Amino acid sequence: MKAIKRDKAVAIITCGTILAATAGLVVNGLNKSDKIAQTANVETFVEVDSKEMSSVLSIERLDNILVGATLEGFYGGTLVNGNTAKSVQEEPATETTTEQETEVQPETQAETQPETETPTEEPYAYADFFLVNVDEYLNVRTEGSENGQIVGKLYAGTGGTVLERGAEWSYIQSGNVEGFVKNEYVWFAHDAEANIPNVCPLIATSNVDSLRLRKGPGTDYGIQTTINTGTAMKVMAEEGDWVAVSYDGIQGYTAKEYVTIQYEIGTGITIEEEQAAIEAERARIAEEKARLAEEAAAAEQARLQEQKKAVVAETVQTSAYTMSTDDTYLLACLVMSEAGSECYEGKLAVANIVLNRLNSGKYGNTISDVIYASGQFSVVRNGALDRAISNGPNSGSIQAAREALAGVNNVPNYTSFCTKAVAKYGRYQEYSIIGNQVFYR
Repeated sequence: MKAIKRDKAVAIITCGTILAATAGLVVNGLNKSDKIAQTANVETFVEVDSKEMSSVLSIERLDNILVGATLEGFYGGTLVNGNTAKSVQEEPATETTTEQETEVQPETQAETQPETETPTEEPYAYADFFLVNVDEYLNVRTEGSENGQIVGKLYAGTGGTVLERGAEWSYIQSGNVEGFVKNEYVWFAHDAEANIPNVCPLIATSNVDSLRLRKGPGTDYGIQTTINTGTAMKVMAEEGDWVAVSYDGIQGYTAKEYVTIQYEIGTGITIEEEQAAIEAERARIAEEKARLAEEAAAAEQARLQEQKKAVVAETVQTSAYTMSTDDTYLLACLVMSEAGSECYEGKLAVANIVLNRLNSGKYGNTISDVIYASGQFSVVRNGALDRAISNGPNSGSIQAAREALAGVNNVPNYTSFCTKAVAKYGRYQEYSIIGNQVFYR
């Protein structure tokens, strides 16, 4: 504004000066006009005084200067390259228009070029997550020190939320446990996420009721058992659209479309919760022991009742058997491996079971055939017979084999036997108990 006022003042002074000079020139020009008029009708301008013409031109130039100075003084513009008065007058309008355009320019741009919304970046889901890096468990303390009181435990595979990250100790929460853990035994954020598959079990949870657990990965395989909705199963392997799982001691396959598969991240347990769990487990074990003892007592009572139904086998004399030394030795070894610690009557009964089978013709035609018949004597499968053959039978087993071959039979009606511990009395047509063994048919 000061510059504009100064320019206007200069213009006014200049105009005054020019007006004064103009007046003088006008007077002088009037004096010369007569001479000029006298030559106006002359066909040539030879006689016109050059000085007089210069005066006329000077008046024209002065008029131009006056107009320019006056306009410049009023509008404060700068004339460049001989701009006319009209051009100078357009200058303020241009400035006004420019200002208006500048004011509305953001709205115009907004209309022609809509502002693109920048997508909001999702926060990192594991930013405040931790996972314990231990083989067994990590203590949670009331303060960031080894002297802090233990308020809970984080077992392997447990994770939670970091409430405050420290240089050596961090304040965390997992389940109902809240306290300090030492950083060297913990994974944080990205490291924690990366180690979830390494320390946490992969669990498949049934989404349907009566989910079939099959023997193989396909509907052609047989059904082992069915699983209820919400039942969790440990994933052993994945095979295409099927997953191998383990549940309640049973391993099988189920289709992926019927289960939800995810890693199971454990939660912390307070000292109070742990103690309550220990007491509950003790009570469960005691209850289980009591139940088993009760069942065992009931089973023993039932056996005793069944044993009362046992008959005393009558010892009979039959024809003697003619056997080779090898067959006699093999029979004695079988008696040794099956009834080596039993009473003599028990040993004799085992030898006669072999001979009774031989007489039936259903198990083979020789002592060897009967003894090695498929699935008949467990001592053949477990190697006890081979050890007896290598080490030799005891004297009681040899005597029992020889007496049985001589025709003395104390179990003439039986072809099978077992220990009393596994006996199923209700299934036998008839049975006799000798020592710790039950002979039956």
